[in-house]
Amino acid sequence: MSLTEYNAKYEYIIRSNISDRQKALKLADLMIDMEGHLRNDIGEHRNKEVHALYKKVSLLSNLL
Repeated sequence: MSLTEYNAKYEYIIRSNISDRQKALKLADLMIDMEGHLRNDIGEHRNKEVHALYKKVSLLSNLL
């Protein structure tokens, strides 16, 4: 999945009209997908962008 797709999925989840518990579960699934992406060799600059989004998703899921 591309960074743009991860961002779109993240935005969709946080804007969804679902319970906080469902959002947290969906964000956890997104984090698992992103972890696999971070392990791949995708270049340092791109890796930093994905890592920044991963941190944002992680923080939000912890808040929910």
